[in-house]
Amino acid sequence: MLTINGGPMCFKVDTGASVTAIPETEYTQEKYGSYTVTRRPLLGPASQPLDVKGKVHAVIQRGDRKIEEEVFIVKDLTTPLLGLPAIRRLQMIPQLHSIDNAETHFRSTYADVFTGLGKLKGEYKIKLKDNAPPYALSAPRRVAIPLRAKVKEELDRMEKMEVIARVEEPTEWCAGMVPIVKTSGKLRICVDLTHLNESVIRERHILPAVDETLAKLEGARVFTKLDATSGFWQVPLHQDSMLLTTFITPEGRYYFKRLPFGISSAPEHFQKRISQLIDGIDGVLCHADDVLITGKDRAEHDDRLHRVLQKFRESGLTLNEKCQFALTEVRFLGHVINSQGIRADPDKIKAIRDMPEPKDVADVRRFMGMVNFVGKFSPRLPDLTKPIRDLLKTENSWTWGAPQQKAFLDTKKELGSETVLAQYSPNHETMVSADASSYGLGGVLTQKQLGGEWRPVVFISRSLTKAESRYAQIEKEALATTWACERLRGYLSGLDFTIRTDHKPLITLLKSRALDDLPPRIIRFRLRLLRFNFNIIHVPGKNLITADALSRAPLPATATEAEQDLEKECKAYLDSVVESLPATPTKLEQIKSAQTSDNTCKRLSRHIANGWPEHRRDMHELLLPYWPERSVLHEGGGLLMKGERLIIPEHMRPDILQRLHQGHQGINKCLARARESVWWPGITSAVKQMVERCEICAREAQTPVEPLLTTDLPSRPWQRVAADLFQWQNGNYLVMIDYFSRYIEVCTLPGGTTAKQTIARFKAVFARYGCPEVLVTDNGPQFSCHEFSQFARDYDFTHVTSSPRYPRSNGEAERAVRTVKSLCVDQTHTHQRDIRGGDPGWRTAATQPFTPQGSTSAPNIR
Repeated sequence: MLTINGGPMCFKVDTGASVTAIPETEYTQEKYGSYTVTRRPLLGPASQPLDVKGKVHAVIQRGDRKIEEEVFIVKDLTTPLLGLPAIRRLQMIPQLHSIDNAETHFRSTYADVFTGLGKLKGEYKIKLKDNAPPYALSAPRRVAIPLRAKVKEELDRMEKMEVIARVEEPTEWCAGMVPIVKTSGKLRICVDLTHLNESVIRERHILPAVDETLAKLEGARVFTKLDATSGFWQVPLHQDSMLLTTFITPEGRYYFKRLPFGISSAPEHFQKRISQLIDGIDGVLCHADDVLITGKDRAEHDDRLHRVLQKFRESGLTLNEKCQFALTEVRFLGHVINSQGIRADPDKIKAIRDMPEPKDVADVRRFMGMVNFVGKFSPRLPDLTKPIRDLLKTENSWTWGAPQQKAFLDTKKELGSETVLAQYSPNHETMVSADASSYGLGGVLTQKQLGGEWRPVVFISRSLTKAESRYAQIEKEALATTWACERLRGYLSGLDFTIRTDHKPLITLLKSRALDDLPPRIIRFRLRLLRFNFNIIHVPGKNLITADALSRAPLPATATEAEQDLEKECKAYLDSVVESLPATPTKLEQIKSAQTSDNTCKRLSRHIANGWPEHRRDMHELLLPYWPERSVLHEGGGLLMKGERLIIPEHMRPDILQRLHQGHQGINKCLARARESVWWPGITSAVKQMVERCEICAREAQTPVEPLLTTDLPSRPWQRVAADLFQWQNGNYLVMIDYFSRYIEVCTLPGGTTAKQTIARFKAVFARYGCPEVLVTDNGPQFSCHEFSQFARDYDFTHVTSSPRYPRSNGEAERAVRTVKSLCVDQTHTHQRDIRGGDPGWRTAATQPFTPQGSTSAPNIR
């Protein structure tokens, strides 16, 4: 019989229960006050869900011992149950023979592991940077008179334990000592090794993130927590490193013989040593000097614990009295863990609920720091705390008003309604939901439990950087998905999972659409996601509430170094795309200015930045032509773009069309030019109409009598070349075209079209590009004479001539002549006399997916 809130109640002592519960019929508001609704699921003995009405904080008393405990109110419960946490706090443990025997058994079996200060095998040598400047104090720091006796006592104890030793000789390094008094009244010697740390080369064995450690708890039901005795002091220092740790006190100078607290490399080295000891033992988690042994049942747990303790015995590691054995619920790394999941440590929740109202920005930072720790347990916390977090922005002045006070109280209330996160399992169906708002990113990882219920495993959120906030909305959505997957990679690597998004265009952008048709930033996001095995599905925004809420009010978490690198990578790639556009800086500025003043472009810019309507019918009529391509429209370098192409305002399009048609190329080549750099709705039709209506093109066009047979494409540039002669305005010219790249070379023949003059021009071109294997010409006298035959033998190429009765069989050269003549006609209209000084459009309008210059500049020329 116990008393609860002053009244007697007969509880059933249930060591298998992780909480204390009373039947709904026992609850009265007069006795317990108003209860708080909780989202924490409770399961009965057959793993069936219980109908939990809420919870209250009650005072339970056994004899002279009182505790404050969370008591859950459960419908249809017949008998009050006293859970294991309350049983332990009421010191009823001696009655629990199975757990008590477990502790007794392990402590007696491994008595040497639980005795004294251990000493691990293998010394640690502190490595310093080259030319590290020594630092030494010559006088001790002052110690308050009341503490001097305690300081001497602690130094003597450490010397007796062989943790430190006196030093009489001169040393290059000497640090100061700072005595710290603990809440228990005991004194701790701290050494200020700041200057030494500046020169220490760290091992960079990174401590695992807490969430990464907790993700390994699949199926755990029994727990033992082990704690090393003064962990770092169990690592012996190498003889060469001892004097580096010299410190000065009122009692003289000492150096450490064991690894001291305060060395920057100490935590990672100790973590590495413990990780090596437990490597290969399943169900064992390690974080610094805390070790958690888990098991799905008592037999599995005990087997693992025996193996761990045996490893510690062999290595020389010892444990302290704070170890806890065979628990059904354990506090570990600021969390409470049991078979039902993970929740925040009630002590941390209580500390937040007991915090006074902030008086300045420093208080707000302190409050938000504590809230951030438990933020993953509630998707509502980012939204609730936004008025408070706004006070941390430098542009806002300090004002604690009604919105902040309400947020402060609502946050405390929310923390009373705790969420239990499910234990992660790589064998459960997994889903990631991600969303982006104008100022934040949010995500949640959920898993399908054995009963078919989807439960959250972890919530994540962060604010956008200043640069990210300027991304197009579609780019923010892609960033949210990429960031969520990379932030949760410890859970997702090697796993098949599903991504949920409320942004339907994202499905094709991240899975199936061709890379060359994507905005540059989304290309980078797509490439970053290649490491994951995922399927992406669309869900309506109303079904993505949690991720949406997290993104709209993200916790003020800054981007990690890797996330900042991704942002820089995106910017560098986008800059390179803009710089590679075939336009001068002056022309780009003209286009940017035109976009800024164009009404359609201004509307377009707003939609790109803020998002598009859900339905086409809600669009302004000016933007309807842009609707089909909305997912690949973006802004880069202040320019509106579709993928890697500039969007051209309407009043600039006639000028751009004329530029595309310079050299009077055909439809396909003009479109090829356009696809390299410019776009607007209907550009393909506009180009076709322009070419078809061009009088010059119509006049120069030739209709073939019958189709020509195609020639096989050579395997490399300048392997097969065609040549021909033509006249223009009393001038003679030699034209050559490469079959592989369609590159055209034009040479003047000022001395006439004799074989000697023609051969001289061929030699000059071959000197630059090498000799072709095959040269195709017609049967003109320059090419059919003995001199040209000898030239072919000397330069080792095969000379092929077209049929005398059908000169059109040299089709490549014929077409090259027409192309150059078209350019000549164009230059006549622009008053240019020398065709070599004109726009080289006939060279850059390649019919292959690469530039002729790049193809013919290959190093392996013949």
